[in-house]
Amino acid sequence: MGSRTYRAEAIVLKTLDLGEADRILTLLTRHFGKVRVMAKGIRRPTSRLSGHAEPLAHATFQLARGRELDVLTGAESRSTYRALREDLTLIAAGWYLAELADRFTVDHAPAAPAFDLLETALRHLDAGHPPALVCRWWDLHLLDRSGFRPQLGSCSRCSGELRETAHGWSPHDGGVVCSSCIDRSTVGMPALSVRALKSLRYLLVSDFAAAALLRVDAALERDLERHLRTFLQYVLDRDIASSRLMDELARLPRPTISPVS
Repeated sequence: MGSRTYRAEAIVLKTLDLGEADRILTLLTRHFGKVRVMAKGIRRPTSRLSGHAEPLAHATFQLARGRELDVLTGAESRSTYRALREDLTLIAAGWYLAELADRFTVDHAPAAPAFDLLETALRHLDAGHPPALVCRWWDLHLLDRSGFRPQLGSCSRCSGELRETAHGWSPHDGGVVCSSCIDRSTVGMPALSVRALKSLRYLLVSDFAAAALLRVDAALERDLERHLRTFLQYVLDRDIASSRLMDELARLPRPTISPVS
């Protein structure tokens, strides 16, 4: 008979309050996949584990096997992501990463690639890299590792070569649709610029150190976000809730700094 207790490195994806003091945590673990665990008494002011029971907490958790849910018994912090937690835009981006990690993983199925990808994305958010760049790199690599890699090398309809001109973007077809196929189509679709296509290709084959070298202005940022969001929504067949908060934050006026007289 195996031990009733075990240790798991994990990142908290989401939480659900239960009763007056308990909380259910959804953890993405490196070795055990996605698991839900009970954190008893975690919401009491005297709880020593409360800091480990918040979304995006990264820790090594001590767990005891239970009849329905395993039970949290201890935790050792691995990353605090302090800078991320002090900026609302970064927090929203972190929640976006966590929501998609939750959507693209299933309980108890191996998920080491998704865990490593999430840890990398959160670490670079915390290090001050632009949230939009981190999220678009994450989107592409999550889709790739989940078996939904967009078709970027050839037309997703006719498999023909893509000339250096604007094409179409069709999640239904799996990616880029060449200009010739668009001409024969009776259904309009969003245009994909040459620059956006080249940027998507570059991000998909790059580790984050290389991806961070990509220059992304506001127009390209909007294009990449729009195309990848529609692709993710098509794959998931639902909206991405955290993206609404990101949209609201993006619409807020940016503070201006008055010159020193």
